[in-house]
Amino acid sequence: MSSDSDTEDDLLFVSSPIRPSGTPRRLQLLTFLSAIGGFLFGYDTGVVSGAMVLVKKEWGLSNMWQELIVSATILSACMTALLGGVLADKLGRRPTILLASFMFLLGSIGMAVAPGREVLLIGRLVVGAGVGLASNTIPLYISECSTTEMRGVLVTMNNVAITGGQLVAGLVCGGLSGTSEGWRYMLGAAAIPATVQLFGFAMMPESPRYLVARGRIAEAEEVLGSIRSPYHRLQDEMEDITISCRSSVTGGTWRRMMTSPHARLALMLGCLLQAIQQLAGINTVMYYSASILVMAGVPDTTSIWLSSVTSSFNFLGTLVGLMLVAKLSRRSLLFSSMAMVVISLLAISASFQYISLHPSGNTGPVLALLSMCLYLAGFAPGLGTLPWTINSELHPSWCRAEAISMATATNWIINFLVSATFLSLIDVLGRPATFFMYAVITSVGAGVLYRYLPETKGVTLEEVEGLFTESRVSNRLSSVEYSMLPDRQEE
Repeated sequence: MSSDSDTEDDLLFVSSPIRPSGTPRRLQLLTFLSAIGGFLFGYDTGVVSGAMVLVKKEWGLSNMWQELIVSATILSACMTALLGGVLADKLGRRPTILLASFMFLLGSIGMAVAPGREVLLIGRLVVGAGVGLASNTIPLYISECSTTEMRGVLVTMNNVAITGGQLVAGLVCGGLSGTSEGWRYMLGAAAIPATVQLFGFAMMPESPRYLVARGRIAEAEEVLGSIRSPYHRLQDEMEDITISCRSSVTGGTWRRMMTSPHARLALMLGCLLQAIQQLAGINTVMYYSASILVMAGVPDTTSIWLSSVTSSFNFLGTLVGLMLVAKLSRRSLLFSSMAMVVISLLAISASFQYISLHPSGNTGPVLALLSMCLYLAGFAPGLGTLPWTINSELHPSWCRAEAISMATATNWIINFLVSATFLSLIDVLGRPATFFMYAVITSVGAGVLYRYLPETKGVTLEEVEGLFTESRVSNRLSSVEYSMLPDRQEE
């Protein structure tokens, strides 16, 4: 870097006092409006199970059409999650989220008034496009607007909204199950929060890091000042962002990401995190919780209501994660969660083995339900939230949007594969062996992540590229400090 450039930076950026603690109100509002997308993500993926019971009965759908309508959202989300990274870089984070809100609104209205199965299928595809864009762009947007200290909590708020959406979906389905054409209200209800987000988010700013990357320095400084406390070191943060964005590329990002050892390793770890989240079997428990309890001998009606208990555990566990992410390191929370997940998967496997040996009696079904609740209590605080949080802070600024889109697409692809093969695996391997297999896969994934995943808590987004330097990789098993850059350790 030339001396003239250094002098220019010194004149442009001056130090300012340290900020007090607290989250500015506009940053809180920004996070709330963003998290509505997470709520819609959870609601639209959760409501279909209850709605399809009524749709199938009313329209006499074949199994093929039922599978098409249910899987349409997941398949659409897979494709748009990849596209989301490109849109977030080309159009901006804010316009991409607004596009997702419009997709949620359009798809919800289309499903509510659908005259036939074809329109209902199109509505599910449109909603899936919104889910894919939201699941990719919202964690990225929140992380780029957050302070380093609050980033973990604010990104986790999106996960709280997702599990809250799933819980509300279950309650809405239960409440409307006896209503004439209740499925229309179930599917159309998502239009209300989508409208709130669409109009509310229109008043929100673009990510300051995106603005700097596009050379809009004055606008970025104004936006950053509006989402920081009055005594924040605004000019210091602007300097860090500007210097980081100088390494950004305007073209060939995918090729550079694949050829850069540090960016490629971050991408592989981010994709592995998302893959293990799904390979741990979470959606077999969430999508098929009622079916699993029926397999355990619980009556049909009882199993439907008990499945809402599992949604409640998932939501409450995510609230626990919201508190723990501010207190524990990312690695500590992640690996303690994965240990509980493995133990509970083994417990679910053992409960089904017990049922096969003692088919009569209530002990087996009770063990299965308790094991599933233990699973969600262990999964939700760590493995349920941290793949999204860590991915939002793991990747270099010049490829962050593309890397997150790739990791998000991995999540949706594995989600689809696990959900589509679960019942077949039950038929081929049996119930105990299927959950034992999920436990083994989770254990292997935990071993790889424990070896290579760096600690990202307390690291600014401008410093993440230093997490994978030779000196950092050699200390990957040490405490949180190993991932901090030398200049931060000396402060």
